[in-house]
Amino acid sequence: MGAQRLLMLLVANVLFIACSQQLQLLALKSEAAIERLALLDLRSSLGIRAADWHKKSDPCKSWVGVECQSGRVTGLRLHGLRRSKWGRLNPRFSVDSIVNLTMLSSFNSSGFLLPGSIPSWFGYRLSALQVLDLCSSSVSGSIPESLGNMMSLSVLKLSDNAISGTIPATLGQLSSLAVLDLSSNLLTGLVPPELYFLRNLVSLDLSTNRLNGMISSGMGNFSEIKYLNLSDNGFSSVVPAELFFLFKMVELDLSSNSLSGTLPEVRHLVNLQKMNLGSNYLEGSLSKETFFSLVQLESLVLRNNRFHGALPNVLWILPKLHFLDVSGNQFTGRLPDLGSNFNATIKVFNLSWNLFYGTLAVQLVKFGSVDLSGNYFEGVSLGSNLTKIQLMRNCLQMGNQRSLEECRSFYADQGTRFDDFGVVSRPSSNSKSRFVFIMVGVFGGVLLLVVLVVIMWVIQRSCRHVEVNGATNANAKHVSKDGTSASTMASVDVPHVGKSFTYEQLAQSTSNFNEKFLIKNGHSGDLYRGRMDSGTHITVKKVDVHVLNNESYVSELKFFDTVSHPRLVPFLGHCLDQDNQKFLVYKYLPNGDLAKSFNRKTSGTDGDLQSLDWITRLKIATGVAEGLSYLHHECNPPLVHGDLKATSIILDDNFEVRLGSFGEVHAQPESPPTSIPEFTNPRTPGQCLSGLSLTTCAHDVYCFGKIMLELVTGKVGMSDSDETIAKEWLEQMLSYISISDKEKLSKILDPSLMVDDDLQEEVWGMALIARSCLRPNPSKRPLMKHILRALENPWKVVRDGGPWLRTTSSRKSWAAAFFSSSSWRQNSSEGNAAFRRSGTSGSHSSSGQERQTSRKKLSSEIFPEPADAWFLESQNQD
Repeated sequence: MGAQRLLMLLVANVLFIACSQQLQLLALKSEAAIERLALLDLRSSLGIRAADWHKKSDPCKSWVGVECQSGRVTGLRLHGLRRSKWGRLNPRFSVDSIVNLTMLSSFNSSGFLLPGSIPSWFGYRLSALQVLDLCSSSVSGSIPESLGNMMSLSVLKLSDNAISGTIPATLGQLSSLAVLDLSSNLLTGLVPPELYFLRNLVSLDLSTNRLNGMISSGMGNFSEIKYLNLSDNGFSSVVPAELFFLFKMVELDLSSNSLSGTLPEVRHLVNLQKMNLGSNYLEGSLSKETFFSLVQLESLVLRNNRFHGALPNVLWILPKLHFLDVSGNQFTGRLPDLGSNFNATIKVFNLSWNLFYGTLAVQLVKFGSVDLSGNYFEGVSLGSNLTKIQLMRNCLQMGNQRSLEECRSFYADQGTRFDDFGVVSRPSSNSKSRFVFIMVGVFGGVLLLVVLVVIMWVIQRSCRHVEVNGATNANAKHVSKDGTSASTMASVDVPHVGKSFTYEQLAQSTSNFNEKFLIKNGHSGDLYRGRMDSGTHITVKKVDVHVLNNESYVSELKFFDTVSHPRLVPFLGHCLDQDNQKFLVYKYLPNGDLAKSFNRKTSGTDGDLQSLDWITRLKIATGVAEGLSYLHHECNPPLVHGDLKATSIILDDNFEVRLGSFGEVHAQPESPPTSIPEFTNPRTPGQCLSGLSLTTCAHDVYCFGKIMLELVTGKVGMSDSDETIAKEWLEQMLSYISISDKEKLSKILDPSLMVDDDLQEEVWGMALIARSCLRPNPSKRPLMKHILRALENPWKVVRDGGPWLRTTSSRKSWAAAFFSSSSWRQNSSEGNAAFRRSGTSGSHSSSGQERQTSRKKLSSEIFPEPADAWFLESQNQD
């Protein structure tokens, strides 16, 4: 009986276990079915392509970006997923169905557009979530306070969006949070003190927002912090000393704020590798012991502050320091003798625009790159031993230096005598007197001549201003889309090209032109970023006709009404119904202009700046050449851009070039003046534009030469700086470009540009092309179609030589070099066709159809000879 009972119990137990397993299996199948339906609903709401999430396949096995454990969805990664056409046209933050993914621990939509606000239910329904990454997803609105309920969250990344408002204090409740990245948004206000309770925080990035107030000493509670970035905000007051007791700190960036006071003691940061305190108002001197214990330090940036006194010698011998930038301060003293065994072959130091003086140390030739410009060094320049040392504006025995009086005065203040640029004997008093009288006479004559030239120029310009729309432009005809001729710029009527927007639409898209959407203050109008109700991102140019030139926006409308090309910024429409303000609307291009996109933050947590690689730089130069070649050679008459510089070169998300800033575009003048001052501009010193009635196609070539030189040297935007500095920079750069000595180019090559051996000839070739474009005689500069041809294979310029390398070359020799076969036209047409097939689109008329000008070439082009130029190109350089 007992055995029978025992057997029955055993059977019952087996049946119970089997039923339990069956029930669990059914429950798992039921939950898996629910999650599958949730994923299908998410596929529909986001418009994900069937190729990535196929209906008939198992999501846990085949769907891209779906991670599972035991048949349950634990991770979603939308990054890299492709959308259907409907999904691309209607992107939105529609992810409601993920509430049914109860085991979801990671949600990553980085780079996947989710326009809209973060739903507040995230904080209540996604309790298991550990990683939330919405970087670069076009998220807007504010950060929901409910996110503070996600107690399992360890990583929260919301960077590179349009999130506004303040940082919610509830985030201080996330005790497990290790990474918090809110950078590159529109956040304002103070950092809530509740955040200082996040003691497990390893990385905090609040950079590039509009936060203000003090940097609190409460940040000293981040005992586990390794990466702290508060740069590019409005933080003020002193730097709290508590930050410098966080001994685990690896990277610290407080740059581009309004911090003041002295630098606290940093010797406790023994693990620090990178520190950036640049562009603040820090002051005081640095003691010898300040950096002695920072043996792990690799990068130190103190530029654009108010530090003074001697630079600690220990900075020169720290074992791992390879990048030092203390430019734009008031450091002074002599450079130390580093010893013959000192090794600094990979180090990059920038000591420019300080008060250093004395002779140069021979050991400097061992450094990878050193910028000593804007100091007071005297003596010889180390001659041919210099590798990559910038020495402009010193007191050395070489060109591009300070004046004798300036150097003598500085050395007198130091209590020592200047070497007078190596002059041994002094002239007698009589000879000095004669020299003074001679110089007074020379300068007096030059001054009188300059005054007469200016008076003649003013009179001439006044006359041309009255006649420019009548006499000159009356002969400038273009061929419209229906084949009829009309005046290019002389019509009084304003063309209504593109879509007609209402003021209310544009005001709503930019939050009433709120400053947080301001891109920049341009000379022809203020540019704002906006977002239409349809989700389209736009750029709006706001023109105040009472302040700015009224003719500029009219010229631009006429331009877009006449021409269309993939290399021109996409023009969407206008709003002209306001009396005092006019608006031009373009497609928003995320990478902005070349000046801003040349250096960009890396995708890693270190926040380093990374410059464009060589392939991208060559791609940009070729794109600009294509756009200018279209204006110069495919429009009838040829059109002059007139305002070409780094800020007028706009880049889309693939770094394809779109030329912008067409407020000064005009037809090539038939009888321009014989003298074109390349660096004279009544509006902005150092800018390429030299006046509407003066610029020619050859002047566009000259400006493009400067852009190519900036791409080679990494000094993008340098030609737009102060006129004197820009002249000196350009003259010095050209002296290092020679067909006979490739090694000279290495002295001005961008130190951050890593070029393989097989690409070095391309860089050299572009530099030679740039030099030919910068010749003072416009008739000796190449045509833009020849430049475009050369940029297709710049290494051929080095190997084949040809007209690029001779100052006496005529345009016939250029044509012979590049049109000796039919390959140019074939390659050019194939290149344009390939570009159009890539999906890019140019400007559109109001009817949605592209307009095109006649591609008929003129039989002759006009390129005037200037009387003089600010530098002479020597024959031995060519």
